[in-house]
Order: sequence, then C-alpha cells, then structure tokens
Amino acid sequence: MNRFSHWCIQGLLLILIMVSIGCQKPAVVPINLNNLDPSQDQRFIVKQYLNQAVHMVQTAQDLRRKSERYAQLFGPDSEWVTSAKLLEEFYINEAYDREKLAAQHVGVPSFRPRAVSLTTREGKE
Repeated sequence: MNRFSHWCIQGLLLILIMVSIGCQKPAVVPINLNNLDPSQDQRFIVKQYLNQAVHMVQTAQDLRRKSERYAQLFGPDSEWVTSAKLLEEFYINEAYDREKLAAQHVGVPSFRPRAVSLTTREGKE
C-alpha cells in the first residue's frame, strides 16, 4: 500500500507540473503587422507582406488560366469565366495593397534593408 501511495503522489506532482507549464504565457509577443513602431522587426513585417503579395499574384495567375479553360469549355460569356476574371482582378488589387503596406514599413526609420526586394512581378515595383 505504501508503494501505491508513493506512485500516486509522484503522478499527482507530475500532473501539477505539466499543468503549470502549460498555463504559462508564451515568451514571444506576436508581431502586429499593422504596427509602424520602429522597435518592431520591420524587416520581418516587410517580408510577410511581400510573401502575401507573391502568393496573391500566383493565385491571380492560376485564376487567369482557369478563366481561359472555362472560356473553352463554357464559352467566353459564361458566368464561370466572368467570376474567375473578377477573382483574378481582386487578387491583383490585393497584391498591390500588400506591396504598398510593405513600402510603408520600409519607410520606418529603424528599417535596415537586407535582401528585401519590392519586386514581386516582372517589371513592377
């Protein structure tokens, strides 16, 4: 019986330790991408916005190919084609917005450019 109570106490302590570790706050404060505070990691924020812009341009290019396929399948005046073209335009506009946001963060005094390029499309900056 003594061994059983010893194991129970150890198990209870282990559970309490695990719960206390799990309930602690995260050590790293998440970065707010809308923050122009110079103390934030502006280079990281710029990279995030540029990555989003590139992803949106790729999505727009995929939608352009889909609209061409839909035009072959359903005709050029089909709702499928119109919808794909509208989505393509939306993603292109969002990509431009993300590039503008990245450019705003480049203008923050603490920004130090290191291998960050604002070019996400051919010939566009």
